[in-house]
Amino acid sequence: MAKNNKLKARRRDPASRQKIELVNENRDLVREHFNSARINIDYSIIKDADNGKVFVITSGLQSEGKTFCSINLARAFGNIQENKVIVVDCDLHAPKLHRYLNVPNKPGLTDFLSNKNTFPESCFYNQKENFHVMTSGTRVPNSTVFLSGKLFRSFLRMLRKQFDYIIIDTPPVLQVTDACSFAAHTDGVVIVTRAGQSTKPALKQTIETLEKAQATILGTILNDVDFSKQGYGYGYGYSYGYGTEGDTSDS
Repeated sequence: MAKNNKLKARRRDPASRQKIELVNENRDLVREHFNSARINIDYSIIKDADNGKVFVITSGLQSEGKTFCSINLARAFGNIQENKVIVVDCDLHAPKLHRYLNVPNKPGLTDFLSNKNTFPESCFYNQKENFHVMTSGTRVPNSTVFLSGKLFRSFLRMLRKQFDYIIIDTPPVLQVTDACSFAAHTDGVVIVTRAGQSTKPALKQTIETLEKAQATILGTILNDVDFSKQGYGYGYGYSYGYGTEGDTSDS
């Protein structure tokens, strides 16, 4: 699949309101699933104590739940009070982190990398949930300039020294090249797939694309699982697994 570095406008999921309500009604269970994912990710990355752990959250295609999972993983890591956590929106094509958190999108990442704003000016601390947030910032014409060179690698090194866990929200790898341009310089990648939407061929191609970029695959998150069909009485769930074992559709 050719990468055209362009993302189409997202189609609104007609069932999204119902899904949000189900998540709100089952916050404790959702939190439990993301805490399990946190533990798996943490133990998958072996690092010395002096450097923070950097990992990428991505998917093959749009609308599979990357940003939602990024925020909830930040919450999960932030639940441990001594952790210093930051989530960074590196989706410079279709950023969503600021919308989920209802904060301004700029200044942010691009403004800091362009030396327009200082680091404290470009991110904020969510004191209630104990994690920092850096939005994507001012829109730029060529995101690869910001994400593929020495400047961004230096930025990651800076984050490692200041934070224990750095969560990078990125665009889908089968549509734009951004995540692959720096994934090898992180500790690994978590692939988000969506039940009933993601396909096994797309997941296979996503893994192959990341492996060609010399990225370490930490695991997959199967998002938007309808557990009610399996008799669990819970309508919206998440599971975490390794490799390609996530149950995705063949269609």
